[in-house]
Amino acid sequence: MDNHLSSVKNSCKLLKLFLDSGKELGVSELSRQLQLSKGAVHKLLMTLESEGFIKQNPANKQYALGYTLLELGNKVLMNHNLVEFAKPFLLKLADLTQECICLCVRDQFDAIYVDKIESKYPIRFNVDVYRRFPMYATSAARSILAFRDESFIDRVLSEDIRTFTPYSLTQPVEIRERLALIRENGYEVSSNMRNVGVTGIAAPIYDADGSVNAAVSIIGPTDRVQPHLDSFIRHVVETTGQISNQQGFRGK
Repeated sequence: MDNHLSSVKNSCKLLKLFLDSGKELGVSELSRQLQLSKGAVHKLLMTLESEGFIKQNPANKQYALGYTLLELGNKVLMNHNLVEFAKPFLLKLADLTQECICLCVRDQFDAIYVDKIESKYPIRFNVDVYRRFPMYATSAARSILAFRDESFIDRVLSEDIRTFTPYSLTQPVEIRERLALIRENGYEVSSNMRNVGVTGIAAPIYDADGSVNAAVSIIGPTDRVQPHLDSFIRHVVETTGQISNQQGFRGK
């Protein structure tokens, strides 16, 4: 029996469309993507607008996300103890490497970067914090996915695989082989899979019970990261090991 309220579910789907779309969307585009009538979409928008979740641009009648979502997002971050707890470790890793350092967490079957320390170099790769993406898409996300159980991995890979560059993994079997290698090594190194010319080095963070729901990654231009690959791997593995240990993990 489905206990979900269809109107609430459709409202949530509508809000999520803005994650991978432009700043503003119109009723027609929302109707097409949601496969709902324009009338139904208009009612959803009016309800969300009344609560501040959506706002309309009076100039073009397009809709954008409202400030209530920003308030809720900030509240989530304030309550997310891992962000505050991991910050000193991320800062130390940033000082050691001078590259961009990111904290990635699992949110159901997706991954989100919830914190980052910018590189000190003038030429650097920009990471969008708070953006949702597939758990097979980045080095940090795969470092989480590799240590989830088989049913979880099956669920993630049951959807159509999104590709981002010509070098992205395209088949579930390829991703599974990659995940097995991550489990064997205890870390992930990848270049060009999410962004051409960029290398990511990541390792998992273990909770006290041994589960993995977060990871730390070093991200930078490939030509600058590759000469320091061995030391960067060592630094990120040591960092996540320290965070895991401080959280009560004693498995390794």
